Amino acid sequence: MSAEKKPSYLREMLTHQGNVYAGLGSLAAATMLSIPFGFGIGAIPLVAFAAGEIIAAMYVPASIAFRDRVDRQWRNRERVTTRHRLLAEIDARAKRTGLQQQTMNAYSRMASRVTSLYSRADDAQSRLSAADVERLDDATIEYLYMWLASLVMEERGDAFKPSEIEGRISLLDKDIASPKPGADLRQLQKARTDYVTILERHHRMQSRLRALDAAMLSMPDQLEEIYQTIMTTPLSEDVGTRLEESIAKLRLQEDIEAELDGDLATAVPGLAARPRQSASLSNNAIRSPRLAVVAGGRTQQSK
Repeated sequence: MSAEKKPSYLREMLTHQGNVYAGLGSLAAATMLSIPFGFGIGAIPLVAFAAGEIIAAMYVPASIAFRDRVDRQWRNRERVTTRHRLLAEIDARAKRTGLQQQTMNAYSRMASRVTSLYSRADDAQSRLSAADVERLDDATIEYLYMWLASLVMEERGDAFKPSEIEGRISLLDKDIASPKPGADLRQLQKARTDYVTILERHHRMQSRLRALDAAMLSMPDQLEEIYQTIMTTPLSEDVGTRLEESIAKLRLQEDIEAELDGDLATAVPGLAARPRQSASLSNNAIRSPRLAVVAGGRTQQSK
């Protein structure tokens, strides 16, 4: 959770449902007392409530337990908002094909597994904490980001014809090799460089698209493996050690992450930033996992 999106703990305390009910109760008590005894006596519940609020404001917002609860609720709201935005953008771009339906089924299965793990988190019979499950929940959001990014790249690829660019480069090569009278070689060289840059950018985008496809194919299976491990591992075993390698594979390499963020920021202005290890893990959970992509048949894990 980024600093600029940090919730106001004082506002969360003041707007908490219990606090609001206490304020309304004080107001009702003041109204009832003021009828027979006048405003002076009737104001006592309001004064007592105000005094209690001042004292609570000095301690409650600074409470670690209160802040953890507020942070968790805030992260959950952020995930819900981002998830809805991503699904809407995907629905607007996705073609109604069997492949897209398979992708949606894979995402739905991942989301279902995470929901099931939330019900198991912090259970006395499990070493899994809610913070651990938040990591996996962030992975489902990551999956939607990758899906949307792949759709955006496919749109750009469909509108781009490499053969045309290569033809223009060939013509420029001929003009540069045998310049016509009055030709500006500097401008011709610049035009060729621009075309080569465009072609290289397209090839780089195709490489990222293949990396995303590989990650999207492997992520559902990896999360399923994590789910089965959690469900079948007895309490006496070290869940964190067994899950470390699996969870580490659920994130992209940093260089691909940066390029993916840039592509989505350009294509979908205002889209929320992707989750960045928002929840701290418990002592039994995985430490500092980084997303990896299977490239060239080998899993590369960033540090």
